[in-house]
Amino acid sequence: MRAEKSFGCLAAATVALVAVAACTPIVRREAGPEGSGGSGTGGSEASGGVTGTGGATGFGGVTGEGGMTDTGGTTESGGTSGPGGESGAGGTTSSGGMLGSGGATGSGGTTGGGLGGTTSTVCGVSTSYGWASTQALMDPVSDGSHSLVGIKAPTIVLYNSRYHVFATVVNTAGSLTMQYASFADWSTMGSATVDFLDNNAGFAGGRSQPQVFNLKAKNTWYLITQSGAPAYSTNADITDTAAWTKPTNFFASTPAIVTQNAGTDGIGWTDFWVICDNTNCHMFFTNQKGYLFRSQTAIGSFPSGFSTPVIVMQSSYLVEGARVYKVNSSYLMLVEGTGSGGRYIGAWTATALDGKWTPAAETEANPFAGAINATFSGTKWTRDIGHGELIRSSYDETMTIDNCNMRYLFAGKDPFATAKAEPYPWKLGLLVRSQ
Repeated sequence: MRAEKSFGCLAAATVALVAVAACTPIVRREAGPEGSGGSGTGGSEASGGVTGTGGATGFGGVTGEGGMTDTGGTTESGGTSGPGGESGAGGTTSSGGMLGSGGATGSGGTTGGGLGGTTSTVCGVSTSYGWASTQALMDPVSDGSHSLVGIKAPTIVLYNSRYHVFATVVNTAGSLTMQYASFADWSTMGSATVDFLDNNAGFAGGRSQPQVFNLKAKNTWYLITQSGAPAYSTNADITDTAAWTKPTNFFASTPAIVTQNAGTDGIGWTDFWVICDNTNCHMFFTNQKGYLFRSQTAIGSFPSGFSTPVIVMQSSYLVEGARVYKVNSSYLMLVEGTGSGGRYIGAWTATALDGKWTPAAETEANPFAGAINATFSGTKWTRDIGHGELIRSSYDETMTIDNCNMRYLFAGKDPFATAKAEPYPWKLGLLVRSQ
């Protein structure tokens, strides 16, 4: 069943953003970053590939991996094509018709989509960030069987010149399910037709927290979800919600390390995220005690064979929603935290997915993204920057982002809401990096 939004989309003028002027690189680790090939409508190519850092060591005693090393450095393939002719990692651009008024273009030939300039030209992973926020772009959309109050935790890919968004939605009783929508331009996101995944019998029962990507080797879409344990579904067509397979759990049972470190709420693991290098696929997840875990399997074995999870780190800054991305030859990890001023996103960096994560902008006072470093056009509609997704430059398992075009689809809620638990009135907005 599809739900049509009845109240229309926001006027472009209320959500237009101003692109930042010159691109000032902050960190450049290797020659040949993705996205330096020009834009086009048939999928652009990466410029020669990015080379890893020669094999980073693991945590040893901290993670229990015994100093596991990478295999000689991760090398990105130059211009590997996914389905539909679009490129995998590096330089993916939107088609010509997707620009809003103003039509801002980022550095390296990457073209932004819609809202008259939702393209950042600030480059590099940093220890200090600034953002400009749109007004809310998507409200929860109800139908005859879904009385919704919130939409949150989105995952998004750009594929075949359209954005495809899966998100968790919350009803008036606080129960969770998921919805799917696609749109060609940010200014039409709010009026996009919505499909509810629980209309597919395999997704009944409170399934939520999606992540979507295409596994290049199998030319197959994977949707990672949870209903307690992490699970995966597959599909040949990302637009066909009825074709997703019934979710299959990654683990036969909850690993002992998860139950041993569970909080008083009994939730030992949540918000699962998969990212792959050339050798392995890694699954990251968190719990309410501030633990971050990682498990891995050989990329040729995915989705089977995940190892016993190890503890990557524990921090009071870690709450939920871990997301990990490839940025040139390094990795950027984002995790939601809760502070006195609301939800915010902290950032850590590493040179390998099984390496040591170094704080970059992890506190409420200096976050990757939060109310303190986000400016709003018009009314400040939220003080919470809840976890969502950086807009990727690829739609494959590498989770590659454009270093000079950081945009973050996030969940925010009414700053005057008084509810102490679900259902919170979450909506989706877009942050565009300004410094």
